[in-house]
Amino acid sequence: MNRRSVLLAVLGGLIYIWTGTLYISVVYNLFNFFDDVTVCLITDCFYAVLQAFGYFFYMVFLKKSKKAMGPAVPAVGAVIVMVSGAFSFFSPGITSIIVWGSIMSFFIGTLMCYAITRITSDVRFSERGKAFGIIYAVGSVGSLVLSLLHGGKALEESFILIVYVILALGAAGLGVVIYGKKDKNTFREEEYLHPVKIRLTKKEAVLFFIIFMFFVLSNIGLHFKIIGSAEVESAVFSRAFYAIGLLVAGFINDKDRKMGATCAFLALGFGLLSPALQINAGTSMLVQAIAYVFLGLPAVYRMIIFSDEAERDHGKLPIATLGVAAALLGQAVGTVAGIRLESNMTVLVCVMLALYILTGVVFFGYFPLLFPESKKSDMLPEGDRREMAFEQYVSKNGLNSKQAQVLKYLLDGASNGEIADSLFVAESTVKYHVKNILQATSCHNRKELIEDFRNHYFNT
Repeated sequence: MNRRSVLLAVLGGLIYIWTGTLYISVVYNLFNFFDDVTVCLITDCFYAVLQAFGYFFYMVFLKKSKKAMGPAVPAVGAVIVMVSGAFSFFSPGITSIIVWGSIMSFFIGTLMCYAITRITSDVRFSERGKAFGIIYAVGSVGSLVLSLLHGGKALEESFILIVYVILALGAAGLGVVIYGKKDKNTFREEEYLHPVKIRLTKKEAVLFFIIFMFFVLSNIGLHFKIIGSAEVESAVFSRAFYAIGLLVAGFINDKDRKMGATCAFLALGFGLLSPALQINAGTSMLVQAIAYVFLGLPAVYRMIIFSDEAERDHGKLPIATLGVAAALLGQAVGTVAGIRLESNMTVLVCVMLALYILTGVVFFGYFPLLFPESKKSDMLPEGDRREMAFEQYVSKNGLNSKQAQVLKYLLDGASNGEIADSLFVAESTVKYHVKNILQATSCHNRKELIEDFRNHYFNT
């Protein structure tokens, strides 16, 4: 990974650390008023849905205004999250805790949506899986370290809010280092391709359903009774192994997107096997460790899949984080189902098995749609005729030599990052040329551009 990609991933990780641990601190306050099941319903269902709404809100904002990618958005979002989280943390009453916690959850959604959209916009395709893995691994390990302070009671103490403020300021400082005080690399108007769309295609609707079902299944699976649960169901234990799974998932997805998707689906099947593998407290701990490693595979996949869709058509940048929103909704449904069914393990396993089969039928049934194979009939032949058609197309649309260079790579399906590597230029420069090429050819996106050239080729 190049330096910029690593810094962006660390920036996302810092945001994850302080927002995630602030969230946990608020949860500790809820335990003063509610039992475990009620707290689970509030946090994993109600607050999760509010976070999803935060994602949807940011998507619509990004569709309506280019200012959504500006530096003011994370700054305002961070202040609201910090203030509302502090009020919820110190609130003496149930109503105020939930109200302030609701505001915090909503704006955590918008803040994380901003960070993930930035990764989509600024990190090349071949490094995006590792970037997403690093974000959540850094967040998991960072929150683990904070939770160990002060004898494991740090997240319940008021001084921890000062730590959150320091981390938030550190994230802001890193943002300045990456983008500069004037945020020169903000998604500028000339790079914002129109029309901007949120309406889903059939493929994207199927992907949304698949991610939703992945997290319905994973959250039902978390309600299996674990032998020796008092010893092994600690947040410390789970976050450590979850971070490993996230990093592994990042490398798998960058190596092969199909492999990453298949591994994410197969990883969910481990939840079905886990009850049979729990023989005693020792094996139970091993089973849970493996389960949390596997949980990292669908966690990264949910971010990768819509991020890739957004890159294929830059007018769809707002949907880049739709997979995370789908996962949050699936988490809410899965938590409710798990709580209702956890008293009867037989029914729980049967429900999971049925849902797993249903998800598998959809997943593999639509696999050719999700990952279409390149067909020879769709490829333009190489040779003199193509070169002649290319030169005519460049001349017809008044493209300069730099734009012609970029166009050659675009017609071969190269991403911005791959073009930047090949031409030894900055990715922002490639974006600028792509914008000008699309304007000159009156195309809205790369797909239209390739089709326009195909029509030109077959008519010459």
